Amino acid sequence: MSHLPWNERDLAQLLTLTEVSPGCWRSRHGDPNLNGRSYGGQLLGQALMAGLMDVPEDRPATMMQFLFLQGAMPQEPLELRVTRLQDGKRFSSRHVRGMQGNGRAILDAQITCALDLEAPSHAAPGGAPPGEEPETLPRLDEADPHLVRGLQRLGGYSENAKSSVEFRIPDSRRQFSPEAMDGRFRFWLRPAQALPGDPRLHAAAFAYLSDWWLNFSSLGPHLRELGERRLYVASLNHAIRLHRPFRADQWLHVETVSPVSAAGRGLSLGTVHDREGRLLATTSQECLMAYAD
Repeated sequence: MSHLPWNERDLAQLLTLTEVSPGCWRSRHGDPNLNGRSYGGQLLGQALMAGLMDVPEDRPATMMQFLFLQGAMPQEPLELRVTRLQDGKRFSSRHVRGMQGNGRAILDAQITCALDLEAPSHAAPGGAPPGEEPETLPRLDEADPHLVRGLQRLGGYSENAKSSVEFRIPDSRRQFSPEAMDGRFRFWLRPAQALPGDPRLHAAAFAYLSDWWLNFSSLGPHLRELGERRLYVASLNHAIRLHRPFRADQWLHVETVSPVSAAGRGLSLGTVHDREGRLLATTSQECLMAYAD
């Protein structure tokens, strides 16, 4: 069995799953990356979607912790097996295991959903500078081609953009300059197409988006020291925390920072704000980053 063709733009279509049996779901479409494996965001989004399918509607997704176990083949369906861990007064939790082929374990995820409770709240300040409009910023293909082509030494990074993601880079000449890369990177993104109103779909679409350029903050500072060498990069684990429900098809401002890379692993942390400066989500990813030669 192979996947149906995907138009590479419609996230709602990519994230729609087929129910095989109670608690078991199958993907209909795959999304290849430049290495011929499934894009990590596909796995994140489809796993979260499967985990949310039987959660009460008044309990939006609040957290997913995720392990990338093996590379997935984008042309093959992904079977997602969901186990109920908890259905309490306030929280529902699910475990998701993703399999391909003859029992190859692809991913492992834990998902939590929760009632919206009346409680104290605060949020650290952040977001884009006042007056910055994402529509006016350059796309990846409009950035300095010399600087962008140099990113190919950082694993799977290149001048290629995904058709499913609108991606805008503020101050691209400085941010892509090897001399200026300091373990921080910020950008705007949103899906290429608007999404239906299902909150589960918006949570899953954000999970898909959350993998896009997140670990660049770990890799960029090492571009100067690479010379002609290249890095081999692979995602190891990923987490998202959704602080409030939101539409994932609006412009999202993402600011990432890498506090450390050591022993072949780099850690990137991200904060996600809307245009009004509200903190919507935080993300983290640890990646394998080792010399390819």
